[in-house]
Amino acid sequence: MIEGLLFLLTFLGVAVMSVLYAARLKLSSGAAPLLVICGTILWYSLAGCFDLLIPAGVLWCASALSAAVILVLRRREICWREIFEPGFVFFLIAALVAILYLAVRQPIFMDWDEFSFWGIAAKVVKSTNRLYTLEPGSMVGVTYVPGLIMLDYAFQFLGLSFVPWKVFAAYDILMFAVFAAGISFCRRRQWHIAVPLAVTMVLLPYLLTLYYRDVYVRPIYMSSYADIPMGILFGAGIAAYFAAEKKTPAVLLCTLFAVTAESISKDMGFALCLIAAALVCFDLLFLERGEVRLAALRGVPAKLGWCALMVGLPTAAFFGWAAHLSSALSVSRFDLGGSGQMGMAEMVITGIAELFGFGRSEKFAQVMADMLSAFYTSSITMFSSGLVVVVVILTLLAGAWLCGNDSQRCKVAWFSVLSSLGFVAFYVFNIFTYVYIFKEAEASTLSNYNRYIYPYYIGWMLAALVLLGKCAAGYTGALRRRAAIWQGALMLVPYLLLAAFLAISGSGGRTQWIVLLAGAAAMAAVLVIGGIYPRARCLVPLGITAFAVVCCLRVTSLVQPQLSVVDYPDSYFAGRKEDIKKAQEVADQLEEGTRLFYVCTGDDGGNWFKRYYDFYPDVILDYSLGGTGFDESARFNSVSIPRFFTQEQAEYFIDDEKELTPEFLCEYLEASGCTAIWLEEVDDGFRALYGELFTDGISGKYSLYRIEETAQEMRFVPVEEVAAE
Repeated sequence: MIEGLLFLLTFLGVAVMSVLYAARLKLSSGAAPLLVICGTILWYSLAGCFDLLIPAGVLWCASALSAAVILVLRRREICWREIFEPGFVFFLIAALVAILYLAVRQPIFMDWDEFSFWGIAAKVVKSTNRLYTLEPGSMVGVTYVPGLIMLDYAFQFLGLSFVPWKVFAAYDILMFAVFAAGISFCRRRQWHIAVPLAVTMVLLPYLLTLYYRDVYVRPIYMSSYADIPMGILFGAGIAAYFAAEKKTPAVLLCTLFAVTAESISKDMGFALCLIAAALVCFDLLFLERGEVRLAALRGVPAKLGWCALMVGLPTAAFFGWAAHLSSALSVSRFDLGGSGQMGMAEMVITGIAELFGFGRSEKFAQVMADMLSAFYTSSITMFSSGLVVVVVILTLLAGAWLCGNDSQRCKVAWFSVLSSLGFVAFYVFNIFTYVYIFKEAEASTLSNYNRYIYPYYIGWMLAALVLLGKCAAGYTGALRRRAAIWQGALMLVPYLLLAAFLAISGSGGRTQWIVLLAGAAAMAAVLVIGGIYPRARCLVPLGITAFAVVCCLRVTSLVQPQLSVVDYPDSYFAGRKEDIKKAQEVADQLEEGTRLFYVCTGDDGGNWFKRYYDFYPDVILDYSLGGTGFDESARFNSVSIPRFFTQEQAEYFIDDEKELTPEFLCEYLEASGCTAIWLEEVDDGFRALYGELFTDGISGKYSLYRIEETAQEMRFVPVEEVAAE
């Protein structure tokens, strides 16, 4: 209860600052929460790199309190009618419902990556009040960018201890802030547009990530993975920019913060943020007719200044994080490693050369063919394949073109082409990563293909919905036939590219050609109707509602409530909660700070990450070979040895010639400082090899043992309070 109230207090701070900025900066109240949330991400990320998280949290809370005082003192000066418009009302209601629901159900982490990084990193930061790079432990991906972890810390700051459900709630609040910015153009009289748009946006994570009826819970809004928030943030800057009628400094600042926050949401976020920045900068420089200001600058100099900031600030964040990694961990962010052992620049240059046929390797040719085939044939969303998703997005953009005025149609036409080219660039970049970073087995199967591709789909469709709603909310003016011709030709370019790639790949069957031709026909029909019967534009709002209804039907038909975050069964977490209880029983028998050697033979490493998370920070779990088996082939490696080992110790224990004999294991235990061993699961091979070290001969009655004496006379004595199951 207390943790929920403290979380609500932080959320109240976000809401109060949003109202103040909306009133003072003349920013739409729907976009204001996005400005606050993204600003919070950047603020804590910067402070974390300088080990100043506690002062940063105090200053953030002081800012929220100051905003509340100002609002109370000047409440009569604020036009509250303009504050409580659809976007801000949606943000408040959706966020409060999510907070209440998660606080009552209190879900916990369940998936591998949550324990290897996204969950344990958040727990480390809250427990130590330091960035995880300064307390690296043994988590995987310690070099990942900090944006989403810092978002969680902002909402955990006032808490008494780390609470997993707050991570999910923080992500939800971020996503709802983005959706609110997407409908921020809607006024009170436009609820008929705001409601179906908001519904469709909320369903986007389901629509673009699930494609079959699952037999287990799919916690789309209950996961600490970064892929969905990264996709939402990709569309955030674009949504904030295009939703605004006037490109005021506040609107452009909100866009800038969103683009920069995207750059530190995940490593791939930097590529996505550059695409978002390019789309915004092109529109701002070449298509925007309104006045643009930057301090004392006006017109073109101001536009150039904002464009420089849109590219410069994310780039500064990228290089700043690289400098922090070099200082804190002595690692280079530009050294990608992987199967190709390449740096970032080398990967891009080599990839471009192979893409155009210069020295193309067999692996590159195979991966490229597989990726092209996957785009047309792999069902990774509720809309089926990537081809269908792109056709749906282009159709939404065609609807936006139909009901827009001259300026809006021009923007939509160029956005259709440039965003499609951005997708091609993003897709090609993923080909490079599969070829030069992934191992052969992962590249040959396109491991996690859906997780790497759907963030672009999410952000792209979000932007298309914003453009569609914006044009439908205020369509005016007659259609100019000459402009319609070149704009229509421009919007057909993506279909020509799709047809060309489909023909080149040779992987498309009749179904793919039918989908492609149907999309092109729909586009042509929209263009013709717009030219012949302009009054048809009044039907677009009805089309938005119809699309929302279709999306709702699609989700409800494929995802049952009890198989989703909406109404997941308590049994879903039962096994995990039992594991936590078992770990707590072990921890209760150990002194704080104990280093525990963990044995779970036959494990693939997943249990080890869960146990590291469960014990942290009271008990430090030694890597212990990652929980894998102990046989003649087992060896320590550079990952499994403690970071505090000297270079001489490290070289000694990772020597391939050193077998993991009982004597060698005892040497390691003494050097690493382990004072206890927990046998969660052992096989006969382990008993035969190490049974003589245990005073009970591993009788099976006990699972926790204390290490006594030195390496030469080491014995493991059972702790009778912890019995084996």
